[in-house]
Amino acid sequence: MAEILLKNSPTYPLAAKPVDLSLLSERDPLALTIENVCTPEECQSLIDLSEAGGYEIALVNVGSGRQRLITNVRNNYSHIRDDPVITNVLWKRIEQFVPAVWYDRPVVGLSERLRFLRYDPGQKFEAHCDGTYVRPDGSEKSCITFQLYLNEGFVGGETSFLSYSLSRVKVKVVPKTGMVLVFQHNLLHEASIVIEGRKYAIRADIMYKTERIK
Repeated sequence: MAEILLKNSPTYPLAAKPVDLSLLSERDPLALTIENVCTPEECQSLIDLSEAGGYEIALVNVGSGRQRLITNVRNNYSHIRDDPVITNVLWKRIEQFVPAVWYDRPVVGLSERLRFLRYDPGQKFEAHCDGTYVRPDGSEKSCITFQLYLNEGFVGGETSFLSYSLSRVKVKVVPKTGMVLVFQHNLLHEASIVIEGRKYAIRADIMYKTERIK
């Protein structure tokens, strides 16, 4: 699988575009899409890889490294794979668009953990913020979310950003095959319900040094 990613570069130039969240916040949070990160063939190979590994019902992080099954909040399926070869290839493709420094912390790269996500009709992940992962040795921490969409052709399933105060206002990002969505962890968002078809995506973390630049 890694060899397929390494051999098949995207056919088209990468195209990055900020997600307009001005309806939700007066600040200028980090959220952007990067199109053409992977080819459709690469995305299908990743889907096949995940299906071969098998999916399980996804759990919800509840803090202190603990997870729980809470199906009224999250009821999709996931497959977890640690693969630094694949993540290194993906990182090389998007690195130019990611902040080299985040709150005085230098960037390290994309974590080796790939969380494959599968959503069937009726499945969703309610409003939440992504948690921060800290390496066991404390040297690195995650600050930014990486999400790669592996397919399209389904109904629903947008990634929707929300406001804490304006409950009905949503900014929706419509998945495209091979597109990456990058955003800071503390943005409230949801994986909107899939109405028809099947959605595949990969979530990973962009890691930064824990120690700030002096």
